[in-house]
Amino acid sequence: MTVVSILLALVALAVAVLALRRADVVERRARQWSEAGVASAEPAAADAPGAALPRPAASAGSALNRVGVVRYDAFDEVGGRMSFSAALLDDAGRGVVLTAIHGRAETRSYLKQVPVTAESGQRELSPEESEAVAQAMKATP
Repeated sequence: MTVVSILLALVALAVAVLALRRADVVERRARQWSEAGVASAEPAAADAPGAALPRPAASAGSALNRVGVVRYDAFDEVGGRMSFSAALLDDAGRGVVLTAIHGRAETRSYLKQVPVTAESGQRELSPEESEAVAQAMKATP
């Protein structure tokens, strides 16, 4: 019993030493970033309560800022609407649709380009994927 206690104490000591070493590395990197101007010790003006956020740049139209998600049951034997299709689009309707189909034994995921073009060599969008794209286009960025 005493041997087990000593072994547990040694393991706990080793874990504590490793955690302290890791914390030292993180602290050193944070200090380097702070000195390089990447991080600031003072909060930004936009972090203050009630402060106005800066306006997005004119190129923000190409950002994937429209999102639509459709959850559904892909198979009759699996409930809970675990499958989903999520569309991430820009203002022009270009982007991707991520689909995860959850079955009893496995989950498969697919990524499709939007809009579907002949050059992309991919299948047409499923009804659920099309619904996610429609939701994303209705969403306000």
